[in-house]
Amino acid sequence: MKRQLLWLLLAFTAAGCKQKTTEVRLQVKSLTSAVYASGSLVPEEEYKVVSSMDGYLVQANVNEGDIVQKGQLLFRVDNDVRDAQEASARALVVRTIPTATNNAPALRELRGRIEKARIQLRNDQAEYGRYERLYNQKAVSKSAYDQKFLQYQASLKDYENMQRQLQAQELTADIQLQQAQNQLIVAKAQNEVGLLRSYVNGTVYEVYKKKGDLVAPNQPIALIGAGKMIAKLLVDEDDLGKVTEGQKVLIIMDAYPDSVYRAHIAKIYPLLNKAEQSFRIDAVLDEPVPVTMYGLNLEANIVLAENRQVLVLPKAALHKGDSVMVKKGKEKQLIKISKGLEDDDYVEVTGGIDKNTAVIIEQE
Repeated sequence: MKRQLLWLLLAFTAAGCKQKTTEVRLQVKSLTSAVYASGSLVPEEEYKVVSSMDGYLVQANVNEGDIVQKGQLLFRVDNDVRDAQEASARALVVRTIPTATNNAPALRELRGRIEKARIQLRNDQAEYGRYERLYNQKAVSKSAYDQKFLQYQASLKDYENMQRQLQAQELTADIQLQQAQNQLIVAKAQNEVGLLRSYVNGTVYEVYKKKGDLVAPNQPIALIGAGKMIAKLLVDEDDLGKVTEGQKVLIIMDAYPDSVYRAHIAKIYPLLNKAEQSFRIDAVLDEPVPVTMYGLNLEANIVLAENRQVLVLPKAALHKGDSVMVKKGKEKQLIKISKGLEDDDYVEVTGGIDKNTAVIIEQE
């Protein structure tokens, strides 16, 4: 008796768990398909102001929200070592200039010796000429003539050597002055690295440092943006193949939930953000936004197709692997289909079944 009751209970339980089935066929429906993306509002161009030298921030000419012009001085970073190097280079130039002028003591002294050597050369040349005539007339001996000739040659060599010394000393003085001036130019250039100017006409969105702070090389001091405000979107890597430049984008901002802003895709970045498994896409707004606040959160739908008449099935009919259960006589069979557009409720069928195929939807 107990065994019969158990079998009856199992039969009733099985009957209560039996799945309900519904037959559907392909139907024509207007379908709009879109890819979801999240993101934020950012300027078209943005860069961080950084210093390539270390030092203290001694001058800050801008604050958040200020409008700046290209070339405008924003910040000044000072470094005591670089200041000392520039002062030292300047002092070296001052000390070197007197040694490179025509009135430099060493050059004046050498020119005086050259003048004496020139006079001596002129006298010895004249004396040699006189002895040469006397020798030709056999009025003086060969040894006396040779002595005057050697004396003239020695004076000539002394004069030429001193001229070469003057040229070498003038060249050395010029080189020393040029080197000192070059050192000053380099020291000034290194010090001017601390003068940080704006590269663009734009807006200061954030200042990270205040006057008196220590600044390390390549450490951001401020964030500046320029150009139009654009939507920086993050699209899932699975949806990247559906997105192309020029597609329409509908945007809702958290700050203005009742307004929808139109935009279009302007750029697709090729680098995968591995942390979020998404790609960056920039959308340019087709209409002005009420404010240009940096970083406003937003949500977007990238429209793939809008109001297209296509053959669809309810998504509830889909099985794993894009398959559907169809009725073949008294049998059921899973058939793989090809999908197209889809929204929250329906999916476009582009192949695998036709309008006459009975698709079974099983519901518990």
